[in-house]
Amino acid sequence: MDSSKRKLRANAPTNSLNRLSEWKIESQSVYFTTSASLSDKGNFYIFGVSMNIEEQSYREDFSGELIIQALKCSPEATAIYTNENMIIRFANQGMLEVWGKNPTVIGMSLMQALPELEGQPFLGLLQEVWRSGQTYSVSDAPVHVNKNGVMITDYYDYEYKALLNKEGKTWCILNTARKVSSRREYLARIQRKEEKEQSLLEEMAATMEELSSTNEDLNSSLKLLEESREYIRTIIEQAPVGIAMLQGPEHIIEIANPAILKIWGRTLSEVEGLPHEYARPELIGQPVNKWLNEVFRTGKRRTNNEFSVKLLDKNGLREAIVNSVYQPVFSSTGSVSGVLIILEEITRQVLERRSNEKDQHMLLMAVEAGELATFFYEPKTNLFSGNALLKSWFGLSDDHEIDLNIAFSSILERDRARVEEAITQSLSNSSDGNYFIEYRIHHPGDPNGRLVQARGKVFYDMEGTATSLNGTLRDITEQKKDEQRKDDFMAMVSHELKTPLTSLNAYLQVMQRNAILSGDQKLQNTLEKSVKQVRNMTSMINGFLNISRLDSGKMLLTQTNFDLKALFSELEDEVLSTVHTHEVVFEQPETIELYADREKISQVIHNLIGNAVKYSPMGSAIIVSYLKLEEGKIGIMVKDNGIGIEKQDQEQIFERYYRIKNPSLGSIAGFGIGLYLCKEIVELHKGQIRVESVEGAGSTFLFELPL
Repeated sequence: MDSSKRKLRANAPTNSLNRLSEWKIESQSVYFTTSASLSDKGNFYIFGVSMNIEEQSYREDFSGELIIQALKCSPEATAIYTNENMIIRFANQGMLEVWGKNPTVIGMSLMQALPELEGQPFLGLLQEVWRSGQTYSVSDAPVHVNKNGVMITDYYDYEYKALLNKEGKTWCILNTARKVSSRREYLARIQRKEEKEQSLLEEMAATMEELSSTNEDLNSSLKLLEESREYIRTIIEQAPVGIAMLQGPEHIIEIANPAILKIWGRTLSEVEGLPHEYARPELIGQPVNKWLNEVFRTGKRRTNNEFSVKLLDKNGLREAIVNSVYQPVFSSTGSVSGVLIILEEITRQVLERRSNEKDQHMLLMAVEAGELATFFYEPKTNLFSGNALLKSWFGLSDDHEIDLNIAFSSILERDRARVEEAITQSLSNSSDGNYFIEYRIHHPGDPNGRLVQARGKVFYDMEGTATSLNGTLRDITEQKKDEQRKDDFMAMVSHELKTPLTSLNAYLQVMQRNAILSGDQKLQNTLEKSVKQVRNMTSMINGFLNISRLDSGKMLLTQTNFDLKALFSELEDEVLSTVHTHEVVFEQPETIELYADREKISQVIHNLIGNAVKYSPMGSAIIVSYLKLEEGKIGIMVKDNGIGIEKQDQEQIFERYYRIKNPSLGSIAGFGIGLYLCKEIVELHKGQIRVESVEGAGSTFLFELPL
């Protein structure tokens, strides 16, 4: 501001508002704002008034008293405080009304004038503004004041403005306030109204949801009926179930989506705008139109489950099964204006279910005829259940499900650990999901207990987690007794025959030497065949004796480190010298050292090759090979191109005395002990044996051994 401009001069000190009337203003141009401060440029802001000193001047008699008078007339509640005790230096009528006080409070401290502010934050906020010089403002703040002896709470937008002197120190605080209780109440009424409207909308949505329980997507679509008819029509068009809208007592077809048109066997042009009864004459004599009239008349929904109806088809009429809902549609006056049809054809599902029920019934008959006990185990809950036969064997109650530990108490103590290990193994991630074990359970009529054979399969969810183990139990007590009697007989006969066979073999060898010396070729051939038959008989007797040793626990392994490739070379020489009806190929990819019983592994391979020769056509190839597997294992395979093995036989082919019952095989010699013996030998080596076969396309026998 240049020297030609006049300045504001005050005789009073800048920190004393009680002497404001002594200020002298030489020349000024004044306009009013809602702020208050004194700047270095000559702008003086006070009590919501800003005075800008410009070159133009007014009368020199414009004094501080006039400013005070103007502030008293301000529509905004205004007060001025000094020092940290907040001495009230000025308060216009608006502020006195806010406080519920009269002008006698001017000159008092704020807390002395308004003791009801004790416990409220105002004094602390003012003192912080005084100390910091920072303005504080807030909106919608509650203020509790005593008016005429009554505590009243109102809401205000207020501001505490610190006015600073040249040294930057606060010399007064300007307090302006505006009552906003009415605004707040107005906004609260609006909010309550919106909440009420929202509540009404939610109630309407809940009501719409009750229209149908047949389809969640349809329910979601129906909730939008009040928003847009065109939007509802679009949703209806895309709904996965049939939907039609019939209007009026004549049931005029107003909407019919593609799904319902497909069920009806109609096109939209054939039915739109026509009464339902005329558009679909195939329903004459059927109850559909009668139901529509009843729903329209009574306003009550009708639901039909698995309703049989004759529908139009390109070849006439067809039998169909549907679920249907006939829902009355009400107008704004509460009267029925139409009927909404929801239709779902379930013909295929019902027929499949009935077929499954038939299969289940046949399975149940087979289970009962075979005297099989069925079980179900859920590892997540450890719950175990079964049919009535299983519960009678285990001595369990008729409760639908019980804890597995209760069922374990019925198993003989010596077998419990094995059963628990077998279940755990079948449920593990490394398992193929199959469960098989034989164990004994308590039986009141037999101190040795009932011997049962358990077979099961693990079922998994989408994440590959085991959800259940289902299977059957078979009482094999008598079967095992028969097998034992057979084993005892075989063992006795084997011991009795072994000595004469040894002598017979010696006699034949002597005769072979004599025939060679005499040059009798015909006799040599006859004796060679005889010696071969004696060897076959000896091999069979040794098999019976090995089974007897297995049962008595006397079959021991003599494990050594040996070269598998060298064993294959020896087996190749032996097999090729005796088998002339098939092409036996030995594949020896690499030298692998194996720790096992060399003689018994040789016996297993011989047995598998012998079976391949028996059950594959003459001249076909038999491949014998081995390869190193992961996790430190070796796999040995015998593959043929024979008749193959049916699925149900694959599960039992390694059982003792089991023979495949196939009339096309004719009479193939054997007692059903070879594969059983192979399995026992492999398992003694901590290995596994299995078969992969397709009927009519050959079989592959594979056994795995640890290296």
